[in-house]
Amino acid sequence: MKALVYRGQQGLVVEEVADPEPAAEEVLVKVRYCGICGSDVSLFAKGVFFLGTTPGHEVSGEVVSLGSDVSGWQPGDRVVVEPSKTCGQCEYCLAGRPELCLQPEGFGMGIRRGAFAQFLTCHHSTLLRVPPGLDLAHAALAEPLSVAVHAVDVSGIEAGQAAVVTGAGPIGLMMADVLAGEGEHLADALLLEDADHHLAAVNRDPSAASLADLVRSEAGLGVHAVFECTGVPEAANPALGLLRPGGIMLVVGHSEKPYTMSSLMVMARELRIEGVFGGGGRFPAALDLLAAGKVRSQEIITRIAPLAETEACLRELNDARNHGKVLIDPWAT
Repeated sequence: MKALVYRGQQGLVVEEVADPEPAAEEVLVKVRYCGICGSDVSLFAKGVFFLGTTPGHEVSGEVVSLGSDVSGWQPGDRVVVEPSKTCGQCEYCLAGRPELCLQPEGFGMGIRRGAFAQFLTCHHSTLLRVPPGLDLAHAALAEPLSVAVHAVDVSGIEAGQAAVVTGAGPIGLMMADVLAGEGEHLADALLLEDADHHLAAVNRDPSAASLADLVRSEAGLGVHAVFECTGVPEAANPALGLLRPGGIMLVVGHSEKPYTMSSLMVMARELRIEGVFGGGGRFPAALDLLAAGKVRSQEIITRIAPLAETEACLRELNDARNHGKVLIDPWAT
């Protein structure tokens, strides 16, 4: 099969490698699409992929064959694959927080070959069935969409409460779509970083003097939740200032640079800041949203590229301020 392999200074190289064979509890999946994640972009830019590894973990495909101990699946079944198998026994798994599993086994982020390849082997427990009628390209959004669903769940936002999303990349757009089902919000006013990494409102009231004025005019004391998806440290403090007393900021984007926030603001207004990592077991909910047409999949997926163009796509995404989701089709030429 063809697979993308990281070769250090040579970059990502398309190679012919042996077809994988599923172990007893595994399934062999024909990869139809694999999305480029922001973490893929970051790891490639820093040159810290494991040598000889194949990245890729936002995958949709079709079952090809089953290991000897697998039942309940048939060749041809359309599936998405959760990128990490949890242990199910640690304190976090038992507490219903699988994203914090202490002994996860994943693919595409470490040594184990990922889905920028024509075939993938994975544990049968990580498969989810794609609903009838859902395009496999759109189904490949299930992994990042599950992050957005998880973030909204963690926020505790209720119908009638207001929220702001910062960042108009794939996660930010999907966050807005998830919030659209949660009551009144400011999701139409996605917040972008301008040239100076300030926050600017779009698509709501271009004449507003400032974002803070816009929020005050529409949400009084401020919003109940801010979903920070930019990963730009300079954007965090202005976004924090949009919260009403007792509000919560969900840190969804990430950066290795330190964030500077006003401790006085956090203390005096009893604000909460909470991180969001992974999908938190929300894959089924993500698939339901996609199947129901509640996610702007057509807008979010801006390109489908062959394996040979993956490295170029990674470089372009690293340079882009705002971008859509790029999918890799390992069978395209």
